[in-house]
Amino acid sequence: FKIKRLVGQSGMSYGALGSRAITALSKGLGQAGTWMNTGEGGLSEHHLSGNVDIIFQIGPGLFGVRDKAGKFDQQAFIDLSHNQHIKAFEIKLAQGAKTRGGHMQGNKVTEEIASIRKVEPWLTINSPNRFEHIDSPDALLNWVHELQQTGQKPVGFKMVISKVSEVENLVRTMVENQQYPNFITIDGGEGGTGATFQELEDGVGLPLFT
Repeated sequence: FKIKRLVGQSGMSYGALGSRAITALSKGLGQAGTWMNTGEGGLSEHHLSGNVDIIFQIGPGLFGVRDKAGKFDQQAFIDLSHNQHIKAFEIKLAQGAKTRGGHMQGNKVTEEIASIRKVEPWLTINSPNRFEHIDSPDALLNWVHELQQTGQKPVGFKMVISKVSEVENLVRTMVENQQYPNFITIDGGEGGTGATFQELEDGVGLPLFT
């Protein structure tokens, strides 16, 4: 898979945005011949309405690829990888404005959204600000490699650069292990549709692994 245009849509989840917004974005991006990132809220029929190339984002809450206990569901991931519209997967290590993690009030977690995210309806959702099983460059790259092999589609990750030394260590580990993501998304320390604390919205990034 190669992106067809330099400009596409970064992650904005269905739930944070409504069905009409996601549908309009999908159709517009489809007409432009570019790509659309689902955000960490999973894949909805509204994302698919414009026949656009989809990058499925996997956040620490594992929405859309989790089991009832909230753990990673490999079969759910495999099922998504078979979807012809999904061209790549993005692991969301961090997003600038969501330093605290994701949050959605229970009154927004409709039956439809709950089904997409694989959670209980009408209960408040709190997504962690990091993956519990990723605590080192080795752990990250091993999971990237596993997903690449399992899904047979490109896998990358999104991060906020907080410590340059951590990024340098990550790159060294890539070379030493000969394990590479297909792409890396560098996010700013601002923006995002998710709820966050105001004092964290103005440029704070968490360390990747510590």
